[in-house]
Amino acid sequence: MKLVFLGTGGGRFSIITQQRKTGGLRIISKEEKLNIHIDPGPGALVYSLMNKLDPKKINMILISHAHPDHYTDGEVLIEAMTLGALKKTGCLICARSVVSGNDVCGPAISKYHKNLPKEVVELKDKEKYEYSGVVVEAIKAIHYDPDTIGFKLRFPSGKTLGYTSDTEYFEGLGERYANVDLLILCTMRPQKSPLKWHMSIDDAIRIVDEAKPKKAVITHFGMKMIVNANPNTEAKYVEKETGIPTIAAYDGMHLDFKVEEEEKKKDLTSFF
Repeated sequence: MKLVFLGTGGGRFSIITQQRKTGGLRIISKEEKLNIHIDPGPGALVYSLMNKLDPKKINMILISHAHPDHYTDGEVLIEAMTLGALKKTGCLICARSVVSGNDVCGPAISKYHKNLPKEVVELKDKEKYEYSGVVVEAIKAIHYDPDTIGFKLRFPSGKTLGYTSDTEYFEGLGERYANVDLLILCTMRPQKSPLKWHMSIDDAIRIVDEAKPKKAVITHFGMKMIVNANPNTEAKYVEKETGIPTIAAYDGMHLDFKVEEEEKKKDLTSFF
């Protein structure tokens, strides 16, 4: 199983400038029985094709909330997943706002596209759903889409992955991701640069320290992180403060669950 980062930018200015791509994250098992796209923001389709990842092989789409940097290419990936709307297949798992909307935002997926997949599941905090052997659990987030959720995934192999989505820090957040194999944190801001409803490096440190994952990755960078700071330096600071191996994702980065230690020098980065 491998992860492919089809974008490591987050927020409206990352969308506008594309200084970091905003295509989200793809998770693919060795034989492609699992092909999951998380938060298909602007460019998810194009960057999939650029990375030779056939969008028609997707069988699960996860969308954490109804903001453009997380959902914009959701409909076109649904069309790809359902083979041009010709086959009722695949699953969309998402926050309530994505398909039903709320008083603040959404819906982000049309009624037409909502009816294309085999299954559409709205999740809220602590709810779980199993599809193709993957258990997806919704984790509370605090963001200005009030329905925003993070995800914790348990794969058939027993490996676990946490994805925070956009959230500010709150007490107990790290505990919800306790001991996952890999924790992916949407970290918009560098040190000493807080932003309401979002995560800074200082928040990431608190979450990682509470969760104690085996490994951590920071991604979803805003412009202050991209222009005024260095994500690699910020990741090293998280590792120094927590003792947890941490790296900053980059556009097109691959993480492989089972690459041996000596492969680390290659473009395919090992975490397991």
